[in-house]
Amino acid sequence: MLTRSQARDLLEPGLREVYDDAFQEEPLTYPRIFNMLTSSKQDETDTGFTGFKLHTVKTENASLEYDDPIQMYDVTYVHDEYSLGFKVSEVLWEDDQYNVIKRKASQLGRSARRTQETSAVGVFNNSFVSTVLGGDAQELTSTVHPRSDAGTAHSNASATGITLTESNVETGRIAARQQLDDRGLIIQVMPDLLVVPVDLEKIAEIIVGSSSRPGTADNDLNFYRNKFQVVAWEYITTNNTMWFLVDKSQHKLNWFWRIRNQFKNDSAFDSGALLFKSRMRYSVGFSDWRGVWGSLGDGAAYAG
Repeated sequence: MLTRSQARDLLEPGLREVYDDAFQEEPLTYPRIFNMLTSSKQDETDTGFTGFKLHTVKTENASLEYDDPIQMYDVTYVHDEYSLGFKVSEVLWEDDQYNVIKRKASQLGRSARRTQETSAVGVFNNSFVSTVLGGDAQELTSTVHPRSDAGTAHSNASATGITLTESNVETGRIAARQQLDDRGLIIQVMPDLLVVPVDLEKIAEIIVGSSSRPGTADNDLNFYRNKFQVVAWEYITTNNTMWFLVDKSQHKLNWFWRIRNQFKNDSAFDSGALLFKSRMRYSVGFSDWRGVWGSLGDGAAYAG
């Protein structure tokens, strides 16, 4: 518990400034990427079924050919509870000359925002980690996603860790456009987000924002202009070279709110201590890998 002996400077007037954790914050990033959903249960489970194979030629008066969809895998989202609080003595609350302690209550909200961003970005930070797997027992970005019909495995990752360049964006875009469903049929993924760490923000903006093709003396049309929205995320920290193409309308990256952030306060009758807490419940993850394509961006072989 915070007492006057731990905050002596706040008790006497005359300080020019008392700076605090009050830095400017940008809007939350993860809602720009994830499907934002709500839940009224302890958990949510997504399951998948394949579609049908292509039609076949039917000769006159022949029997109709039937096809059965195949059930895929289940993915369960368990809503964890996140909470944090602080305590302050009643007399410190009364004697604080700068209202620093009173502002601390609102800063629980700042901590909650940072917690949400950290949880959400884990989907990307761990997308190449072999111990963080999806329903098909593969990483979010893998070169060997199995097919439910036992057909040829799919890839949504660069096997060579291609770096972020104009030509490599084209490689990733084509690979994403060629993603298949679990019957091996085209699903027409159209990436519209380029998600990068802040280290790559400049090159990403140059690639997609220039009116003419960047890096050349020609006046060619920049094919990528307005095709992608750049999302530069400070919380992508495991690798400052990784980059992703995401189809916002097709991906299955999901955030479930069970309880949005709540703020509560109370006091202890005997001691007079003031108690403050923040709590929330949510889950985040991915139900399927399609709609996402990624590269570690380090120029090294990747076989995850």
